[in-house]
Amino acid sequence: MTRRALALVLLVIAAVIFVSLVVPARRDRGAAEKEYALARAERQRLRVRLADLDRRTSEEQGATAADGAAAVRALRRAALQATKGLEVSGVSVSSTASEQGAIAARGQLVAEGGFVDALRLTRRLAAPSSGLLLQRVSLGVAGRAVRVEANTFILREVQ
Repeated sequence: MTRRALALVLLVIAAVIFVSLVVPARRDRGAAEKEYALARAERQRLRVRLADLDRRTSEEQGATAADGAAAVRALRRAALQATKGLEVSGVSVSSTASEQGAIAARGQLVAEGGFVDALRLTRRLAAPSSGLLLQRVSLGVAGRAVRVEANTFILREVQ
């Protein structure tokens, strides 16, 4: 009889542990799954919104500019924005307005940095969100650094 009583006591203890630990953990897991699904949906919504804002910003910042001075400012701003957060040095941007034709402004960006940062810079310059169009990019060795020279332009606004 004592074995049966001991088995019954152990069974009751196991049931109490199951009810007090496993059942709440399952509830918490279900709530966490729902929260994760909501966060994933929110992240996707924010990605779409960010892509839309990037597209609008690049259009507004002068992917097409009406006058030469605004085009030069937009070109310089976009070129300098591409270097933001990268470990590049010796950055220089030169730009000029173009009076005729479809090109509103031309510019050149020169910078030196590590290989990875040089590639990141060229990728940022080539991205549609930069608002720049690349004419030529050259990479060269400058001591222990990589030198990036990028010739860019911005198109005139079609009216």
